[in-house]
Amino acid sequence: MHLARRHRTALAVAALGAGVGLAPLQSASADPATPAIAVGMNQRIDMWGPAGDMDLTVTAPPTADAYIRLELEGYKADNLTFTDEAGNTLPLVHDDRNEYVLIGADDSDHNGVKGAPLAEGVVHLHVSAGYPAYSNIQTRAYLIDGATGTVVAHSTPNTEAPLFVDQPYLSTSWQNAQGSTVYDSAVTVATGDTHPVDERLSLQMLMRTVPNSTRTRLVFTAQQISAAGYTASQLADAVRIGYSADDDQFTRSTWTLGPDGSLMIELPALSGWQPWAQKYQYLHFDAAWGLPAGTLTGTLEVRDSEGKQYAGLREDLKFAADVVPAFARAAFYGRDSAGVLWQYQASPTPQYTHYTTRAKVGGGWQIYNAVTKLSALKADGTGDLVARDSSGILWYYQGTGNIRSPFAPRTRVGAGWQTYTTLVGAGDLTGDGHPDLLARDHDGILWLYQGTGNPAAPFTARTRIGAGWNAYTTLIGGTDLTGDGHPDLLARDHDGILWLYQGTGNPTAPFTARTRIGAGWNAYTALVGTYDMTGDGKPDLLTVDHDGTLWLYGGTGNPTAPFASRAKIGTGWSIYGNLI
Repeated sequence: MHLARRHRTALAVAALGAGVGLAPLQSASADPATPAIAVGMNQRIDMWGPAGDMDLTVTAPPTADAYIRLELEGYKADNLTFTDEAGNTLPLVHDDRNEYVLIGADDSDHNGVKGAPLAEGVVHLHVSAGYPAYSNIQTRAYLIDGATGTVVAHSTPNTEAPLFVDQPYLSTSWQNAQGSTVYDSAVTVATGDTHPVDERLSLQMLMRTVPNSTRTRLVFTAQQISAAGYTASQLADAVRIGYSADDDQFTRSTWTLGPDGSLMIELPALSGWQPWAQKYQYLHFDAAWGLPAGTLTGTLEVRDSEGKQYAGLREDLKFAADVVPAFARAAFYGRDSAGVLWQYQASPTPQYTHYTTRAKVGGGWQIYNAVTKLSALKADGTGDLVARDSSGILWYYQGTGNIRSPFAPRTRVGAGWQTYTTLVGAGDLTGDGHPDLLARDHDGILWLYQGTGNPAAPFTARTRIGAGWNAYTTLIGGTDLTGDGHPDLLARDHDGILWLYQGTGNPTAPFTARTRIGAGWNAYTALVGTYDMTGDGKPDLLTVDHDGTLWLYGGTGNPTAPFASRAKIGTGWSIYGNLI
């Protein structure tokens, strides 16, 4: 069927069969024997704004059946919507190169050939854009022979028209440790750092048709969280994000956990938008010490009140260990021959190769023949200890939380403690939140004194654990070597074999049967269990050999092999008669 030239000539539309208008040309082609097609776009369009007009001008069309193919070259061109004059949506088709629209490709004259004879004129289309869409999309129109699929004519650079999609522009910036401003890149967050990282979000509304208000949100999908090696609850607990509208006063934002396992923080709305306006929002990032290092990838999204997205930007948070906070570091003490007590702290950097310079706690400690910690001694000045003087009186020193003066004045516990050959702080063996004390008497019986939490009367009456403990020359308690939440006990026998007694949390039977760690531990004159020395969250063991060399055995958390190979971390430690 031949389509006669008229003011509106119906063309079949691919897949829909909708009418597309051809308006007559005002003048004929310079060479009417040569088919030609051109694209005209006389305006820019706004994302989610009113549709713009596009004209496809056909001159000297072939007499055989033919149709039009409009190709789109640009990122996310599939989010464009084309409609004809009748309001019918033209489907976008995808191939391995780009997207395209077919116009008049149906066999409207029912002769078994795609298309129909075309008439000269203009096809009027309307085009709109959703999110995401590239701002500059190249268009090219083709006249296609319906029988062979070959190109009869195509638009040329002089007759092609780029499609401009105006849209908001979202960007980020933050200042790195070197003081340089970094744009649209991963934000490095040092875990445990007390100084949050400040990031600025900039949103420019680079279009004429603007939404009434927008909200920006930071989203991490369940897949992104898992790929980074985290869990949603772990991140919600450890990562804190503050918000400010003016980079002055920040308020804590609340994580929203989605039913699909995603995490999201939504920022307050930005309202009063005007064309071409720019607004800023500010975020603070900090993360708790102990969050494993890793890079978490998410997305910043900008949406209007109806949920339509206007902008998006990849957001990477790179978590890295920084200065180990004081509450996560061990403190340990040495008493010299003059009775002066000295304090050492694990290094604030997560390395086990060094410790801080010693600090003097005070003198007069030579009056004690036994000193033991009750709970973990930390670099924040927490942790209690007890000391027995030469007359058998036991004294209690409570931690102050002030590392410069870590112990409060002593309080008397009671007399008669000379009956014990060994006193060992055990940590919280019973699970009641109070540190306990172990005592071995001259007969080798081990006794448990449960803590009360009351400095004036810190222990209950003793209960018997068992006999035969004279087999050991050294007992070391108070640290959870196995990671099960119960403090364990180390014991070195006369042959130099080190044994592990795992804690149970049961006051009537606080330890399991012993397991052997290894031999050769008689090489050491001192063994002391410490809180974390290496920044890995596991308790460790310090030893001093006969030459005064200080060795570190890093904890592994593995009951069958609780320590890594030893590392030499100091010399000259023979000056201390007692390590705590």
